[in-house]
Amino acid sequence: MLHEVQKTIQGILQIIDNQYGTGRNKYKDNGGYVVVVEKKEDFQEIKDKVHINCDDIIAEYVDKIVCSNGEIYTNSLILLNSDYLKEQGKKLNYL
Repeated sequence: MLHEVQKTIQGILQIIDNQYGTGRNKYKDNGGYVVVVEKKEDFQEIKDKVHINCDDIIAEYVDKIVCSNGEIYTNSLILLNSDYLKEQGKKLNYL
């Protein structure tokens, strides 16, 4: 994996850890995780292991990562649930 991609992933993980803590269950608690897809076959593995339907997901945003060797990668934010709490009928921003 190229340095620029690794640097982007490390930055995202640091943000998630700072906001949600490092002791959380990354697959059950809020905050999420990073999934790296390097080839088309990886999408089927994501469907099988994490039960995410990759065919119906809509990314919140997509950033382009241009690497020093000219290769281009993308970084996509995908929300799988809401980080909102309901308390006495009010919606409170969880972040």
